[in-house]
Amino acid sequence: MTIEADSAAADAEPARAAPLRQSTLRSFVERWSLLIAFAGAFAFFSIAKPDVFLTWANLQSILDDASVLGVLAVGVTLVLVLGEFDLSVGAVVGVAAAASVGAMADRGWSTGIAVAIALGVGAVVGLANGLAVAYVRIPSFIATLAMGSLAGGAELAITKTSIFEGLKQSYLDVALRRYGGISLRAIITAGVALAFLVVLRTTVFGRNATAVGDNPAAARLTGVPVQRVKVIVFVLTGLSAGLAAVLAASSAQSYYPSIGTGYLLPAYAAAFLGLSLGGGLRFNIVGSYLGVLLLAMVTTGLTIMNQPNWIAQLVQGAVLLTAVAGIALRRRGTLGR
Repeated sequence: MTIEADSAAADAEPARAAPLRQSTLRSFVERWSLLIAFAGAFAFFSIAKPDVFLTWANLQSILDDASVLGVLAVGVTLVLVLGEFDLSVGAVVGVAAAASVGAMADRGWSTGIAVAIALGVGAVVGLANGLAVAYVRIPSFIATLAMGSLAGGAELAITKTSIFEGLKQSYLDVALRRYGGISLRAIITAGVALAFLVVLRTTVFGRNATAVGDNPAAARLTGVPVQRVKVIVFVLTGLSAGLAAVLAASSAQSYYPSIGTGYLLPAYAAAFLGLSLGGGLRFNIVGSYLGVLLLAMVTTGLTIMNQPNWIAQLVQGAVLLTAVAGIALRRRGTLGR
């Protein structure tokens, strides 16, 4: 009987080991899916177009293309950490760029004042969003969507659908100046991401914001000023949209109507891509920034392969849908265990 029992136990070991290995592999893929996708895309374009993709000039192009979206995505990440949405950021980029460039073109104001105007417009819209969500208690989806519509109307009122060119060189230098081969806009984007990362991870405010996102009622009971935290986060997101407006206009070396419209979807796609980094199912700055770089790399790679522009839009939509679906399935599986 002992020999038979030992034999049965030995036969059962491989049966138990197989599901364990599958579970471990699945956990690894889920935990590092963003980095796996990043490595896969890099390998694909490196093999497809090695003479163009694997160059310093192309790396510079990817970093440059990621600059505007990177600033916007890390700002959006702050709101997502709260468990809220800000759907006005694309329109805020447009109205802030219009006000900034218009100040130089119509009134001849300096670059410093123009940049301050863009940041001020972003902060004001962010403040309005924060007050509407925190104190009036309008759902963020509705409040920011409405504010985005107002911002879009204000942009048209400022510019009358005009295109502004011939911007001051000092304004263009915000995007075009380079240090050690890296553009100032790429350096600014990395700096903003680092600053927001430090705020979220090392400050009392960052811990409060995370607590509000996890459970607002419990955070309030522990003394966290929930409403104030929400307002500040929306203001910071608005400031990031204002800065993105300056980078967008200076990168394009002009202003054109609805300049910020195309940034909303990829900003959220990058943030949701970053949610998978590390397996914690938490929105985080590092993941969002890597998501931006992934989208920029894919867009640049498709351009190198002479693919039409609409392909990149399809990829961005598919990425966002896949990321959200994967997160939903993982959370359902976590709850089911």
